[in-house]
Amino acid sequence: MTNTTVLVVGGGLNGLTAAALLAHNDIACVLVERHPDTSIQYKFAGISPRSMEIFRSLGLEEEIRTNRTGDQQAGAIARARNLADPQIQWGGPAWPDASALSPTQPATCDQHVLEPILRRYAERNGADVRFSTELVTFDQDETVVRAEIRGIATCAKEVISADYLIVADGANGSLRERLEISRSGAGGLQHWMNVVFDTDMPPTIGGKRFTSCFVTDLNGTFTPRQGGRWLLALQYFPEKGEKPQDFDEAKCRELIIRGAGRPDITTRLVDARSWEVAALTARQFRRGRAFLVGDAAHVMPPTGAFGGNSGIHDAHNLAWKLAMVARGHADPSLLDSYDTERRPVIEATLAQALARLQKWFDDPSKRLPPPVAIVEDYGVVFGQRYAAGIVALESTPDDHPFQKSTELSGRPGTRLPHFAVGRAGQRISSLDLCDRDLLLLCADEAWCQAADSVSQRLGMPLTCHSLGANGDLLDLDHRWPSVLGVKSGGSALVRPDGFVAWRSTHGVPDPVQVLIETLDGLGFRTEAHEHHR
Repeated sequence: MTNTTVLVVGGGLNGLTAAALLAHNDIACVLVERHPDTSIQYKFAGISPRSMEIFRSLGLEEEIRTNRTGDQQAGAIARARNLADPQIQWGGPAWPDASALSPTQPATCDQHVLEPILRRYAERNGADVRFSTELVTFDQDETVVRAEIRGIATCAKEVISADYLIVADGANGSLRERLEISRSGAGGLQHWMNVVFDTDMPPTIGGKRFTSCFVTDLNGTFTPRQGGRWLLALQYFPEKGEKPQDFDEAKCRELIIRGAGRPDITTRLVDARSWEVAALTARQFRRGRAFLVGDAAHVMPPTGAFGGNSGIHDAHNLAWKLAMVARGHADPSLLDSYDTERRPVIEATLAQALARLQKWFDDPSKRLPPPVAIVEDYGVVFGQRYAAGIVALESTPDDHPFQKSTELSGRPGTRLPHFAVGRAGQRISSLDLCDRDLLLLCADEAWCQAADSVSQRLGMPLTCHSLGANGDLLDLDHRWPSVLGVKSGGSALVRPDGFVAWRSTHGVPDPVQVLIETLDGLGFRTEAHEHHR
């Protein structure tokens, strides 16, 4: 029998992200995946700058950019009847410049390239990653998860005993149903085909580079890729008798030529696969010691590129909480906040993806729900707001789940604003300070002394950085303290995932007591304080 802290089921993008983040936190985990290797499909490519912040915190930014499979900022989004249409409607880039909002930019790295990077990182940092291994059975009680796994090739069985289970087996996985968690939402909405093909067409329209082009003649999208390998995504209609197997070499060539608007091109079909656009959210993201992440928890249209990125954010939200609980720094009830925080944000994000689907593509089947007002992409990416959970709310929040990306202000429940600081002669971002510990930002030495005292007395992983005259950080942008909505004597407590948990707008007479009461109110263990009285 193998004992571990976390068992991760599913070795796709979100399962590997979870394993990598757990390994980064020195939390033992075993990951099992029934497939023999990582994905070979183009299911995910556009990494949002928020997701890149997460990968940057793991030290993976350079490796991901070195292995990029495209550049979603170099080209623009186009719309036309076909690629030969002289009346091209040009939009902006897939992801605009994020430098004012983030220390990093978006990246294009297809899933079949990104997943091995995450797998290597997880394994290098201690995760036990097992492909060609399936989960056979599992059960849980109030203290443990017991699972039986089996090697696909060897049929050898093994029992895993874990404190917690992360379910990352995708939209079609069976574990959600085995946990008796139902889903709500609009359900299946549209049927699509992904046609991957090699071509000699240039990735330009009228000499201008494009990232993707909505082709109205096909009600589909062309996405050029490196080396002349392109993707055509388009709807098909079973109610009209259309079937996935109809998309053979001849049919696909006919569609590609029609979408290109010219017959003098070469095409070679590489792969054609069907998929369904659906909108579904699990009614709960936690059942006992099991947690759903990614497509196991929510299925949304690809419009906006929010689906895979949301799964990355799920894993990021959950991993640090599991680490805090596993190390005894927080009560297990802290884990309830995963569902409390993520599910409302996911439901709002899904609505944004649906609104974009309705705006960008025809809906002949008329199954899409009425669209909500569209929030700008970076509002969805950076402006997510937790209205409850591990946050000390200052007032009754409004109902809007997103804050404008340019108006992040240090409000508890929102992501820490990006601003430049100098540390040891280097220019870094405020977000680069977020790692495994709780982070206290201040300018008053009294707060740092209090943080050191609380950390030592409680064994709490709490790091303090000061931007004061004698502090360890320089305020290079001259934005402290106004960027966090505090006065010079105030402070802000930031979670390991970069979200502000609490702030004091001004100095206080007894910062040690205030910090202890704050940590206790947020769900961290401060009982050790009693032994020092």
